[in-house]
Amino acid sequence: MKHRTKVGLLGLAMAGAGFTGGVTALGNYLYNQVMVPKPRDPQLLEDNSVLSQGRLWARTGTGFCPVTIRSVDGLLLWAALIPAAGTSHRWAICLHGYHDTHESMGAIARHYHEQGWNVLLPDQRGYGNSQGSYVGWGYDERLDLLGWVNRITRRDPAANIVLHGVSMGAATVLMATGGVLPRQVRAAVSDCAYTSIEEEMRHVLHSSVRRQFSRPLPAPGSLLFSALRKTVLRRAGYDLRHAAPIRAVPLSKTPTLFIHGSGDDFVPAPMMDRLYQAARCPKRLLWVPNAGHAQSVGVNPELYWDTVDAFLQDYCPQGR
Repeated sequence: MKHRTKVGLLGLAMAGAGFTGGVTALGNYLYNQVMVPKPRDPQLLEDNSVLSQGRLWARTGTGFCPVTIRSVDGLLLWAALIPAAGTSHRWAICLHGYHDTHESMGAIARHYHEQGWNVLLPDQRGYGNSQGSYVGWGYDERLDLLGWVNRITRRDPAANIVLHGVSMGAATVLMATGGVLPRQVRAAVSDCAYTSIEEEMRHVLHSSVRRQFSRPLPAPGSLLFSALRKTVLRRAGYDLRHAAPIRAVPLSKTPTLFIHGSGDDFVPAPMMDRLYQAARCPKRLLWVPNAGHAQSVGVNPELYWDTVDAFLQDYCPQGR
């Protein structure tokens, strides 16, 4: 989930203020705007060289093997498998964010691969080569992630697995760790996750209104979210309020590294503070100076990987 949504949600606020077709029509409008997976606008792709080179590496796909699983609701889900050059039981599952594909995780996947890991790069449901007609904001995707974990453990029962997600991918990881995971999942890396999609939507909406009018204005956030929530229950079959990593992290036993950019105005810093404080698992925290949303690995790759590699060495040591 990135800055394209800011403009879209401003439109939602205006629609909520003047919409005359009733709550059902409003809910359907909102659903089509934010719940239907869409390809990323090419103009919004990374201008950071580390991130753009990583995307190109993933797009080229040299040595990648396509793999698929069926989700619990019958969708065919796709991922790129990048086997380690040598024998290794270390596995990294790298999960992308909103309105994107596995290619956006190229910079992260490439580092793991160069460090001798097996890497799995899924397209989240509804994106890229995976089936799906709506966004689960990490709630349905958490079960998809468990499916990928089980796919790995069947192939390699001795696997040591790290879950590494960015933005909505990070929310997916946190919600998965709040449930029961196989013992092979050793650690998690959450890069710029939100506390809940309800709080994130309200934040983006209110920020958009303030920028447009240069001052805070009453915004129909409650009406908009209520209408969308009812429509999601009807059309997608789940409650948006369940898409809440803040509820999952107190239940997690998986060692977790929380990462956030100090310049992130999309998922604001207080959300990371609350997630970190709520976590009861072994945990560490990394703030990346001057990094915007989902930009940390591109802004300071040395700090990012020094921290991630040191953290994972405690739980997935090299050579295992």
